[in-house]
Amino acid sequence: MSNLQPSTIMIVGDNADFSYLMQRYVRRGGYRMVVAGADEDARALACQNRPAAIILEADLPGAPGWDILQALKGNETTRDIPVLICSWSDEEERGLMEGAAGYLRKPVLYEDFLGALESVVIR
Repeated sequence: MSNLQPSTIMIVGDNADFSYLMQRYVRRGGYRMVVAGADEDARALACQNRPAAIILEADLPGAPGWDILQALKGNETTRDIPVLICSWSDEEERGLMEGAAGYLRKPVLYEDFLGALESVVIR
């Protein structure tokens, strides 16, 4: 029997439907999770919890999703945590240039989510 704990995934977003769906996907994938709204300090929570990856909703009013990505990538403690951007917009190039490990277009299907997550998380 293994003593290994499942990896923790952090979900950052303000849309209740998005957050609910991502939580279901994370749970179904066998991961643990930490959930934060965009108004919370995602960087501080990431430093505290050291998640294996962060799922970040980019479609937030006033573009805080992109600001959160920049804050995470600009911090020595969090810069190496893979961030997967989720967005309605076609801004994959921007996300990758700003340091995201991957980009998922909404609506996010479970198979796409799991494939992207497994490509950045070592269990």
